Amino acid sequence: MDTSGADGGRAEEVCETADSKTDLQELLRQEMEMHITEGRTSIQRNQERMNRIRQLKEEIRLQETHREPHQSHATSMGVHEKLLERRTRLRETHERLIEDELMKMERELQEEQVSGVEGEMSYLRRERHVLVLQIEALRRENQQAYVDLEDQKQQHQQEVHELREESLQVFRAFREVLEEQRRMSESRYRALLIDTIQDAVHLSSQNLQLQEEIQQLRKTQTHTDSHRDNMPNKIL
Repeated sequence: MDTSGADGGRAEEVCETADSKTDLQELLRQEMEMHITEGRTSIQRNQERMNRIRQLKEEIRLQETHREPHQSHATSMGVHEKLLERRTRLRETHERLIEDELMKMERELQEEQVSGVEGEMSYLRRERHVLVLQIEALRRENQQAYVDLEDQKQQHQQEVHELREESLQVFRAFREVLEEQRRMSESRYRALLIDTIQDAVHLSSQNLQLQEEIQQLRKTQTHTDSHRDNMPNKIL
């Protein structure tokens, strides 16, 4: 059976899914960067952006849930079918070999036309040869089955390793985004703190200046009042 068309279709589907996942991750990265760099915005604007980020995360999660089991199952089924086909060919080859030996034994016995003990011994020798061939065939089939199981084990370990690596990559990507968000938040808060301190210092300086001006005005007023109080005495 020709499975090239089905394999090509699965490969194309996997490529399209991978491209779609990459696009979603890029959109998620852009949304998170814009959310970080915009800083303080209106409550409605911030809520809309957070909703888009949650929606993109959910789409990526759903795509991973749909793709990974399907892709892993398709790969495992393809490997299993190939191994099963190889063992079937090996068994059919052994069956043909044994059938040929049985037919050869029957021809030789008919040609010899030996009876009695000698004929029985000749039959047993040929039968023993066929039994040895059958045992050897079973041994090879068992050995091939063991090799196939080892291949499937390695394939499964490879799939688990790839899944673990992909999960770690996703985790590292999100951790980098969170670290970047933390650094930018700290930088923004540090800048706000510096501005607040500078404003406080400026206001304190203005307050001191105003207090000095008020004291100066009070002194001036006191001096003026004292001067006015002394003026009638000088006239008298």
